[in-house]
Amino acid sequence: MSFCSAQVILTAIEFDLFTHLAPGAVTEDALAAELGWHPRSSRPFLTALVEMGLLRRDRAGRYSNSREAALFLDRSKPGYIGGILELSSKRLYTLWSGLPALLRTGLPEAEEERGENEFFATLYRDPSALEKFLSGMTGIATGEAVMIAARFPWKKFRTFVDIGAAQGALPVRVALTHPHLTGASYDLAPVEPIFEQYVASFGLAERIRFIPGDMHNGPLPSADVISFGHVLHGYGEATRRALIAQSYKALPPGGALLIYDAMIDPRGRRNLLRFLSSLNIMLETREGFEATTTQCADWLRDAGFIGIKKRGLIGPTSMVFGRKPGDLVRSA
Repeated sequence: MSFCSAQVILTAIEFDLFTHLAPGAVTEDALAAELGWHPRSSRPFLTALVEMGLLRRDRAGRYSNSREAALFLDRSKPGYIGGILELSSKRLYTLWSGLPALLRTGLPEAEEERGENEFFATLYRDPSALEKFLSGMTGIATGEAVMIAARFPWKKFRTFVDIGAAQGALPVRVALTHPHLTGASYDLAPVEPIFEQYVASFGLAERIRFIPGDMHNGPLPSADVISFGHVLHGYGEATRRALIAQSYKALPPGGALLIYDAMIDPRGRRNLLRFLSSLNIMLETREGFEATTTQCADWLRDAGFIGIKKRGLIGPTSMVFGRKPGDLVRSA
C-alpha cells in the first residue's frame, strides 16, 4: 500500500502546500479556504502529513512545516527537491502502470520511445514538458551533487563539463563549493534558456556556461573533468562504451571521467531502490538499465582509464571515476 502514502505527498506538492506554509502556522479552515479543499477530506489529509513527519500541528490546531519539509519541499528554498515529486506525480506514476507490458514485451511504456521516436529528441520538442523534466532531474541530483562536490578530488582540477547537466544541479553545487573551478554543461540546444536561468539564480553565470550540442554526433568538449550523471543508464552497453571512449579522447592527460547513476552494488546490499530504478529506466527507454559499479569500472578500464574508484553517494546513487594516464598541465 505504499502508493497511498506516496500519493498524499505528491498531492501536497501539487497544491504547493509546503510553500504556502512557509510564512508560518495556518489553521485547517484557512488552508482549506486558500487551497480550495473540501472540509470532509482536509483533516485526514493534513493529519496524514503530520504522521509522516512533514507537518506539525500545535495545540491551537495550526499547521506548519517540519524542519525537513521547510528545507526540501518549500519551492522558494534553494534546497527544493520537489521537482522529482512533481515529475513522479505527472509522469512516472502513470508510466509504472505499463510494468506488466514491459515484462511481456521488454518494450518501454514511454510515448517518447514508441515507434521511431527517440526519448530526448521527442521530449525536448515540448518546452513545458522539458522544463518539468529538467526540474525533476534537479530534484534527483541536488543531494548527490552536494556529496560529489565534497567527495571527488576537485582541488586537482580547474575546469569541468557535465554532459547532459539538465538545469545544472551538479555544475552549480560544484562551483559553489570550489570557487577555483569554471565549468559548463553540454546538452541539446532547447535546454539552454532553462539552464542559464537556473545558474543565474545562484549568481554563477560568469563561471558556468552552456555548450549546445549532441553527444552522439561529433567530439565531446574538452575539460579537466568530464562527467555523466543519470545519462548513460538510458543506453545499452555499446553506446556507453562509445561515450566513455569519446570522453577519453576529449580529456587531457591526467584528466578524469566521472559517472554517477543508481548503480547496483554487486555485493547485494541495499539494492531495492537500484532495481526499481532499473525498471523505471526500462519503462522509459528501449535499451536502458542500471549497471553494477563493477561493470562501470570495467568499461572505464577497458577504455584506458587508470586509478579507478567506486564510491557510494546518497540513496541508490554511486559514482565511478578514473583518470587518463599522464600529468595534467595547467595553464599559467
